Amino acid sequence: MTRSIFFFVVLAFLAFAAVWLADYPGTVQLTWGGYVVETSIVVVAALTLVFAVIVAFLYRFWVWMKRGPGRIGAVFTARRREKGLEALSSGMVAIAAGDAIEARRQAIEAEKHLSGEPMTLLLAAQAAELNEDDRAARIYYDRMIERDDTEFLGLRGLINRARKETDPEKAISLAKRADELRPGTAWVLKELYELAVETRNWEMADRTLSRMTRGKAAKGAAVVRAKSVISYERALALKNKGQEADALSLAITSHDLDPTFVPAAILAVNLTAKMESPRKLSKLVADSWKKAPHRDLAEAIRTIQSGEQPPDWFRRAQQTVAVNNPDHLETHLMLAKAALASRDWGPAREHLMKAIDKAPAASMYYLLAELEEKANADAIAAREWILKSAAAPQDPLWICNSCGRQEEIWESHCTACGQFDSFTWRTADRGPQVQEMIEAEVVQEISEIEQG
Repeated sequence: MTRSIFFFVVLAFLAFAAVWLADYPGTVQLTWGGYVVETSIVVVAALTLVFAVIVAFLYRFWVWMKRGPGRIGAVFTARRREKGLEALSSGMVAIAAGDAIEARRQAIEAEKHLSGEPMTLLLAAQAAELNEDDRAARIYYDRMIERDDTEFLGLRGLINRARKETDPEKAISLAKRADELRPGTAWVLKELYELAVETRNWEMADRTLSRMTRGKAAKGAAVVRAKSVISYERALALKNKGQEADALSLAITSHDLDPTFVPAAILAVNLTAKMESPRKLSKLVADSWKKAPHRDLAEAIRTIQSGEQPPDWFRRAQQTVAVNNPDHLETHLMLAKAALASRDWGPAREHLMKAIDKAPAASMYYLLAELEEKANADAIAAREWILKSAAAPQDPLWICNSCGRQEEIWESHCTACGQFDSFTWRTADRGPQVQEMIEAEVVQEISEIEQG
């Protein structure tokens, strides 16, 4: 609006000037070098206007000539950048599709048009990874960590390379640097935690897990379980160093976090028996058996009383352990073994039959065969029980949920696949039994009993 008003004002002024010159058409005389030029004021005004237009045109042409190369360069630069961005986009698509050849071609194209750009370095590194060119990938990642704007991305690539090359110590060093650059980044903490667990650095694992999980997340079942296992491993390490007081504290922490975690209960019972009062031990035993009855725990409770005779253990098992979970399978199995060791045949048979009713297993039938042999010297009855033991389900073991490896003792890492906290106490499926194999097992086991 303002520009329109200004235009009309100028137009009116020019019209007024033209009318005024028409009303007063004066003359102008110019003498120069012997020449005399005489004309009207209107012509002079017209010539002045033409001259002004020519000067303005020449000025604009000079400005255009001065700025032209820069503008032409800007056009070409913009075009190169556009081609570079297209190459970046196509390269990322090729990487996502797993097309190694196309990814490398687009990486070269992007480098040609966008040399030194952060995303170009990343594309080149990813293309090298896809082409399994480890040397080139490492070079590109090294170039990335030399720049402030790409160091964090470069560190992530180098961490992955270190893990691929099974160099966890280098990966930890790089992850710590990434954590310094951007503290609390989720993927960095995850890497630090996994590396700490992998290298059995339980102190670092505990610190990192606490940083990873805050608020409600810290109370999740998986997190609590991980904290329990880590506390147990820390306690075990301190116990091996002779720092039993600190080990006991961590063992109790592990047991409190997950009362069903059998190894922690066993360690806590053993350490409490050495360092605490009988009252605290009795309370711990009761709590452990109520929440995590297990044959290994029963053995740990049995051995805390050195020099105890079998009848004494049978009586103690009845009075201080079994009452806390009287109808559990492991309770009946514990009492059956204790009664058998103390040659109390009636209770031994009673508890074995109750255990078989709950979950029959080969060892239970074998114990019945032993009972028949020792109590009645009845080889025929023993043979019948051994036949059943050969066809019965296998006894439970610690079995890796990842690869199926079986262990008699719980371990934090599977020795076959390396998975952390993957063992659970369960029965393995041993498949269909062949009759000839069963008969062979029976003959062998009867021979062992007769020799015993």
